[in-house]
Amino acid sequence: MRKIDRKKSDNKKNSRQINLHGMNTEDARKRLCETLDGLPANVKTLSVIHGFAGGTALKDMARSFWHVRIDEIVPTFANDGETVFYLK
Repeated sequence: MRKIDRKKSDNKKNSRQINLHGMNTEDARKRLCETLDGLPANVKTLSVIHGFAGGTALKDMARSFWHVRIDEIVPTFANDGETVFYLK
């Protein structure tokens, strides 16, 4: 598992964030696909905010998600409601 390099992941030019709170898994999956399809090639991390207190459906979906741009999926240890996608 990759150690998160905060210098790289916090660089706003190379990082984006998406908030999936309140969505069902089908809508969240579509939103993730649309977001990943539309990201510029220089974006190398996508922080996925899915929450965890209302159940694990979004977290489970995010952590098992597949897209051609995703190189690695890393759960954050400081926040169980966030998962980081490292992109190709």
